[in-house]
Amino acid sequence: MSRAASRPNCGPAAVAALAGLDVDLVMEAYQHQWNLGPRWNGRSHLSRLVATAKLLGLILNPERGARGSLRTWVSSEAIPDRRYLIRVGDHFVAFIDGKIIDQDGEDRLKDLGSKRVTHVYFVRS
Repeated sequence: MSRAASRPNCGPAAVAALAGLDVDLVMEAYQHQWNLGPRWNGRSHLSRLVATAKLLGLILNPERGARGSLRTWVSSEAIPDRRYLIRVGDHFVAFIDGKIIDQDGEDRLKDLGSKRVTHVYFVRS
């Protein structure tokens, strides 16, 4: 069974989507970098997730002014053609090509749109 089936693994799943990598690879990198044992279930922390993304070649810069619901942020703040790592509550999602992506699939704005945005990072090209 793939480690990607583990829950909660929204952070590694979001980074994998942004980097175009397999979720298992991101989970292994995170686990190795932070010296986590075999019982680690995929839960990630923002600062560690950003550092692991950098290790994998993905540079994430903080975006100022992250506020409101995810639906409001996407419609009023998101810049077209820019990829984002977004934290909504205690959940991480990727925003790519107008779609919200998490470990449960793509185009998740309908399900997650009312969640409050707390942090936004954009992928620096």
